[in-house]
Amino acid sequence: MKGTAAMLCTLFVLAISQLAEVFSDDEYGIITLPQGALKGRKVTSDNLSPYYSFLGIPYGKPPVGNLRFKAPVPADPWNGTLEALQEGNRCKQIDDDRRLSGTDEDCLFLNVYTPELPGSGSLNPVLVWIHGGGFSEGSGNEKAQDPQYLISEGIVYVSINYRLGIFGFLSTEDDVVPGNAGMKDQVLALRWVQQNIAAFGGDPNQVTIFGESAGGASVHYHLLSPMSKGLFRSAIGQSGSSSCAWAVADKPRKNAFLVGKALGFTGESSQDLVDFLRNVSSDELLMTSAATLNEEDQFRLVNEYHEVPTVEPVVEGETAFITEDPVTLLDEGKFHQVPYLTGVTSAEGIYIVSEGIFRKNRTLQEVDEDFSKTFKPELRICREASCGDEMIPKIRSFYFGDKPLSNDTLGDLIDMTTDMLFTDGVLHGVKKMSSLSSAPVYLYQFSYDGGLGFGKLNVPGIINFPGAAHGDDLGYIFEFGVQVSDDSLDAKVRSRMVSLWTNFVKTGNPIPDVTEEFPAWLPYTSEATNFLDIGSQLEAKKDLHKSRMDFWDNLYSLKQT
Repeated sequence: MKGTAAMLCTLFVLAISQLAEVFSDDEYGIITLPQGALKGRKVTSDNLSPYYSFLGIPYGKPPVGNLRFKAPVPADPWNGTLEALQEGNRCKQIDDDRRLSGTDEDCLFLNVYTPELPGSGSLNPVLVWIHGGGFSEGSGNEKAQDPQYLISEGIVYVSINYRLGIFGFLSTEDDVVPGNAGMKDQVLALRWVQQNIAAFGGDPNQVTIFGESAGGASVHYHLLSPMSKGLFRSAIGQSGSSSCAWAVADKPRKNAFLVGKALGFTGESSQDLVDFLRNVSSDELLMTSAATLNEEDQFRLVNEYHEVPTVEPVVEGETAFITEDPVTLLDEGKFHQVPYLTGVTSAEGIYIVSEGIFRKNRTLQEVDEDFSKTFKPELRICREASCGDEMIPKIRSFYFGDKPLSNDTLGDLIDMTTDMLFTDGVLHGVKKMSSLSSAPVYLYQFSYDGGLGFGKLNVPGIINFPGAAHGDDLGYIFEFGVQVSDDSLDAKVRSRMVSLWTNFVKTGNPIPDVTEEFPAWLPYTSEATNFLDIGSQLEAKKDLHKSRMDFWDNLYSLKQT
């Protein structure tokens, strides 16, 4: 069976390659797919090799009207040549100042960047980017993440848009809207890659998915979902896991009806609710859903991220993205065994504290008074209101002793939110997968606190606090327009990061050739808890934040017994 599948896959790649007619001149390239012809642009850079970009390619029909909240449908073919010269619409979302931004429901587009148009040479490895943003904001568009450093290493790069917020993650927890439309968008985009990427010079047998924050959690979900099987060879998850409490919806049906009630709906039927919501304008629906919170979410530091992936009901005749709790799936070894690289930044919590306190003009005293209400929803194994009543005092005592939250204990608060919201969830997945998988699992910590830190460029209040904030690692993978000299330490760290990530894409090993600059990065195992610290130097270490992680392991193990 395996030999037959491999032969069919090879024949499919050859067929797609033969379907692709390629024309080029000094400025443009034209590729013909089964959907139709695409005209892309040649991009030149001062320091890097030129490449071709094909932007705004539709992979799904506009999810509007009766298709709102439904699983995506593949895009129709087009007539003539589609000018893939500008990015497609960003999906509906609200900006950081709670204003409607220039976005649209018709947003199922992806972008492809290739270092060269396909010819007689071999196909290149493919890297598919799934953007973050709490499942409520962001896009795969170039302004948010310019991939030129990755492409220069011989990588075909794909970025995707997927439905966000209520449009992507409404669930009535039944067969009317089972949920996870946004995750199914991602699956459809990955299927599009398998079917079409050879025409751009990419190898569908060498696809790696990667993402950060909600994108990292999405990557981890794809490792668990039966829908995603066979769509990628390896995966990179940065600062996110399906084990994190913020990545799993709590009471999605209740939330859906709360939004309906806020808009004037008074019924009790799922179908009536969804019919009602389909007739609400996208702007009104977006603004209302963003402002409507259940009582458990109102005190969370980042409480706008409440419409996220959910555990779907089993519906006869329907293909679900995920039907069991991620923690259960990991415990039972129900995941795709592919090479997996994942990790966190050293001070993820800088972003959380900044967003949840300073940007919202909350005081540390207010958070201190509402400590239990604020942090109970972030507990990984809790799904009911009373869960965590006995755990919260232990957490508070471990990180703060008898001290209140104040400027003097701000560092402790950053450590706690780093661990609670990110490191514990990521490590939970690492421990389970490394013990049950035959494929390697690589763990890292990004600790470099430099001038390209994307996260700190976007947070108020505590920008000068030491450590690498949530998102800081992105500035060392993508080009964000911050200029540094080629011989600076920032440039060297960026070069190392790009090498690590692209080596993994090409070989499944981030450091295939050990040197003085690149030490051996061994996989994480139960016996050898290895990780790579990415700081001013690369250092191979063991036992990431051991005492802090032991605390969380013990806390949750007591709850589960």
